[in-house]
Amino acid sequence: MNWKEKCTTSTLSMKSSMIRELVEMTQNVPGIISFAGGFPSPVTFPKEQLAELYKEVLLQKGDNVLQYGSTGGDLPVKEAIIKEDQLSISPDELQVCCGATNGIYNAIKTFIDPGDLIIAEAPSFLGSLVAFEAVGAKIIPVSMEHDGMNIEELNQVIADNDNRKVKFIYTIPDFQNPTGITMSSEKRERLVEIAIRNNIIIIEDDPYGKLRFKGKSYPSVLEIARNKFNNKSVVLCVRSFSKLLGPGMRTAYAIADKGIIAYMNSWAQKVNVTNDRISQNVVAAYLEKGLMAGQIDMIKKTYKPLCDRMVAAIKKYIPANIKWVEPEGGMFLWLELPEQMNTDELFKKAVEQKVAFIPGSKFYPTGCEQYNGMRLNFSYPTGVQIEAGIKRLAEVL
Repeated sequence: MNWKEKCTTSTLSMKSSMIRELVEMTQNVPGIISFAGGFPSPVTFPKEQLAELYKEVLLQKGDNVLQYGSTGGDLPVKEAIIKEDQLSISPDELQVCCGATNGIYNAIKTFIDPGDLIIAEAPSFLGSLVAFEAVGAKIIPVSMEHDGMNIEELNQVIADNDNRKVKFIYTIPDFQNPTGITMSSEKRERLVEIAIRNNIIIIEDDPYGKLRFKGKSYPSVLEIARNKFNNKSVVLCVRSFSKLLGPGMRTAYAIADKGIIAYMNSWAQKVNVTNDRISQNVVAAYLEKGLMAGQIDMIKKTYKPLCDRMVAAIKKYIPANIKWVEPEGGMFLWLELPEQMNTDELFKKAVEQKVAFIPGSKFYPTGCEQYNGMRLNFSYPTGVQIEAGIKRLAEVL
C-alpha cells in the first residue's frame, strides 16, 4: 500500500459520530446480535464493591474530595497507582486524567503545532485519531502486520518526511483496537530504538494490557525504554480503569518524564481545572484494599471463553479466504476480507440479517481508508449470541 498516493486528508470529525450512529442503529433492531460496540461486559462491573467505596469515600473524605483539587490528580491516588503497577517513578511523573483519550489529548495539545505529523498504526483507535485531528496534526498511517506495526514501513515514512516534524508515534501494542493484534517483543525494542534515534515521542496506549488470558506477556514499551535504554523521555504511556472497573468512571493516568507531565498538567488546568476527585479516590481505595487482582482475574475468566467461542465459530463458519489473527486478550477480533469486498456496503446487508459489526473504514484517517476489514467485539455479547451471530455473518459473506 502506497499511503502517500492513497491519503488525501486527515479530517476525521464525522467518523466518531458515524460509529455512534451505527451502534445506535443496531440497538433499534429487534433480535439483532451486535458485535459493533466497544463495551466491556456489564457482568464484570464490581457494582457492590464500588457502591460501598463511594459511600466510604464521601463519608470519610467528603469535605476534601468535594472541593477543587490538584489538576494532575490527588497524591494518594497517584501513590496507589504507582504501588499497584509496581512503577519505579515519582508522583510527578504521573497525571491522573479524565479517561485515556483525555490524557492523550493533553499530551498532543502540549506538543503539536498545526501541520505537525503523528504516525499511527493503520487501522487504529478512532478516538485517538479524532483527537489528533482536533489539534491540527496530520496523521501518517503505517500498516499492521500479524505481530504489530510494520517497522520497515515506519522507517520509510520517517525518512520520507525528514523535512517535516514527526512529533509522535502512536501505538496500541497489546490487543490492539481494532485488530486484536499484539506487538512482538522484538518490534517493541526496534520501535524504541527508532524513536530515540529520530527524537520522536512514542504514545503507548495501553487500555487492555492487563487483560491477557492466553499466550506470553511482553514488557510494555514504557518498561523497555526505561529499563533497557535508560530513557525516561521517549515514551508516554496512557492506561485506564475503563476496561477494569467501568468506563463511566472516567479515570485513567499518563506516565511520562516529569517535565512532560508538568506541561500536560498546565494544559489540563485550562480545560478540566480538576478531574472527578470522588471517582479518583474510589479507585485509590479499591487498589489499597487489594481488590484489583481478583477483579482482573474475573474479567479474564469471563472474556476467554467468549473469545474462544468466537474463534471456534469463525473457524467453523467463516470462509477460509478471510484473514484474521487470534487475539490473546483484550476485547476485539478483526476480519480482513478480499480487497474487492466493501464492508460499508456489507454492513447494511448484515443488519438485514440481524447481525452487526463496525466496518473497517472507520478506523483509518479520512482519505486513507481500506474498506475490506471489520471489527468484531466479543466481550459484550453472550456465548450463544456469538455462535449465532458469526453463523449469520458467514451467511451474509
